[in-house]
Amino acid sequence: MPILAVVGIAETGERDVLAFRIGDRENQQAWEDLFDDLKQRGVKDIGLWGSSGNQTMINAMTKKFPTAARKPCVVHKMDNVLDYVPSKQREQVEPELKALFSQKDRQAADQAVAAFIEKYQKIYPTAIECLQRDLEACLTFYAYPKEHWKTIRTTNVIERLFGEVKRRSHKMAAAFRTEDSCLLLFYAVIRSLHFKKITMPPASTNQPGTNILHNT
Repeated sequence: MPILAVVGIAETGERDVLAFRIGDRENQQAWEDLFDDLKQRGVKDIGLWGSSGNQTMINAMTKKFPTAARKPCVVHKMDNVLDYVPSKQREQVEPELKALFSQKDRQAADQAVAAFIEKYQKIYPTAIECLQRDLEACLTFYAYPKEHWKTIRTTNVIERLFGEVKRRSHKMAAAFRTEDSCLLLFYAVIRSLHFKKITMPPASTNQPGTNILHNT
């Protein structure tokens, strides 16, 4: 059964599973209900939230937390772009694409993006169209302290969580066939996990703090 979940990372670096429930990830109302649950339990503001690009989740989050900044996973973005590049040419294009998200600052990133687009616009127009779609949100992480970038530019935090849940529960999954039993299994697994504190140095006075949600 599909499970929707939210992992939060505080400015101090602590992270935890804040909410989870059975739900269809393509159902906007399911996401809205999950976010309403967060609000009812005290979540007032979200500084930044990340996802793999599920549009129904984006719509729900925008509705429930309209002031929160969004950043898609750059790994998913790169994979999507490379899908439009012939396999024989990916070895050349991939390092240049990856470099767009590892510049020293936003200004350098904008220059690298412009050069990349100019170079490949006529050769791989569909790939460039894919890159430009939601590009501004993909570059959001540059507005935050550099020490935070590794953590916030991907959705590794929640993907690792679900990977660990699957690893620990696959031998028992057949015994949990109802919604309640699946939620109980998920809860039991995450309760047994020990989340490592992520190094999140304080933001400078001219940069936003990083209170993050990762959803899947």
